[in-house]
Amino acid sequence: MEKNDILVINARNQNLSVGQRHLAFGELVNRFYDVAYRWAYAVLEDRHQAQDAVQEAFVVAFQSLDQLRDPLAFAGWLRQIVVSQAYRQVRGPSIDSSSIEAAPELPANEPGPAAILEEVEMKERVMTAVQALPEKEQIVTQLFYLNGYSQHEIARLLELPLTTVKKRLQYARRNLKGIMATMVDSFTPTAVPAEPVLVPVPARKYP
Repeated sequence: MEKNDILVINARNQNLSVGQRHLAFGELVNRFYDVAYRWAYAVLEDRHQAQDAVQEAFVVAFQSLDQLRDPLAFAGWLRQIVVSQAYRQVRGPSIDSSSIEAAPELPANEPGPAAILEEVEMKERVMTAVQALPEKEQIVTQLFYLNGYSQHEIARLLELPLTTVKKRLQYARRNLKGIMATMVDSFTPTAVPAEPVLVPVPARKYP
């Protein structure tokens, strides 16, 4: 069985196929889901919110793997992401990390690695589409849809009129529809032409 550090290296290795990278990351999800759930539950004390935080954390982890300098430090790095995602949901004060050990067992009906990996793949496609937008539209789209900022907050952050932010989001939505449609078409297999139907020709009668 591969070690965690090797899985991390494979999951971010651009020389491997997308399927191979997803397979490696899926194994990491499988190994760390239970403990990640406990980390999130220790903060949120709510099963459904903990589940959401863990799913989002794995998506962020996959997108940020290149920022992890030492693959051996994956567990601690992931914990920081999980706890950060949990605090984003409650925006409350931090709690004593010693309560993590007291978190309940993982319920059997929680989504497994396959469901999380599917969400990772979908968000990766969305990120690819966002990166195809013009730079000004990219920024407001990421802040609004991916980081959860309001339009007013984005306007203050970028020092732009609110109307400009709204227009850029409007243009981005329109452009994203076209980009995503093109991506979907590229994944759609070409239809196999139907075999011609042979109509029997009646035998000619001669006088």
